[in-house]
Amino acid sequence: MTDLPDSPLPPQPPSLQPGPQDLPFDVDLRKLNLGVGYVALLLPVSLALVTLLTNTCFNASISHYYYSRLGGDILVGALSFIGLLLMFFYGFRTTNRLGCLGYGKIDIVLLKLAGLAGIMVAFSPTTGSGCAYDGAEVARVFLTQAQGSEGFHPPGGTVSGTISYDFWASFPIFGGPENVPTLLKALHFGAAGVMFSILGYFSYFVFTRENSPAARAPGNRKDRRNIWYRALGRVIFGVVAVLAIKGALLGLVLPAAMAESIAAFWDSLRLTFVGESIGLISFGFSWMIKGRFIYAFEDAAAMPQGRVA
Repeated sequence: MTDLPDSPLPPQPPSLQPGPQDLPFDVDLRKLNLGVGYVALLLPVSLALVTLLTNTCFNASISHYYYSRLGGDILVGALSFIGLLLMFFYGFRTTNRLGCLGYGKIDIVLLKLAGLAGIMVAFSPTTGSGCAYDGAEVARVFLTQAQGSEGFHPPGGTVSGTISYDFWASFPIFGGPENVPTLLKALHFGAAGVMFSILGYFSYFVFTRENSPAARAPGNRKDRRNIWYRALGRVIFGVVAVLAIKGALLGLVLPAAMAESIAAFWDSLRLTFVGESIGLISFGFSWMIKGRFIYAFEDAAAMPQGRVA
């Protein structure tokens, strides 16, 4: 009687916690930082191009491009991209990873809050038209009490209604803009302030920490990066402060007639658009430096073959 061959071992179940080497794609924190930075940097540039290329009104603020063709899609898409990445990409285990060694759990909470604020900015648009239309432009607006034809094919049909530039006023539960709670009207501006403030905090306080061993090694350029981080952080904080003071003065302090006159002059110069653009570009550059978009910011120990800085 011959011996039977050994029975093969039963197949082992796959690991429920695959390591990074098992993923079908690369996860690169620097590329994430670069992506966020480029989107923030190019958002105001893209909206300016929308005005130049599509005969769109030059809106009083970046947020008012929500009501323009193409501009609204770019605005919502960019803010959604940034917001969702900040909310879901960074986990609490991030604090132990290279590039984030100086992060604390409260920093991750703030990143997620900034992401949520970005989503709120995108989906609770600002109020007011932001433009004086002369008949040549195309605008996207909310229509209340809408009536019209169900035309699925060209030339389609017409829809009429009361034009509204107030997102919350388009909800029947409020019955008109005069009944919308002030808190909801201020949601867009409050969320924008929270988002920018947190991003300024990251540029000034978090990115300046030692987040990788290469930042401690000889030939590091941490001091160079920190000069830029702090400068860009100050710019972001400055933009938030200027816009907040302007809003408080015009809305709470100055007499109505004077506030209206100053607001008209301010908007004629598109100063809100300029300020928001400066803040977004500063935010973008800060994250691009974090992603080492040029070698001038790279540490020697992190370069190929450890080139001397």
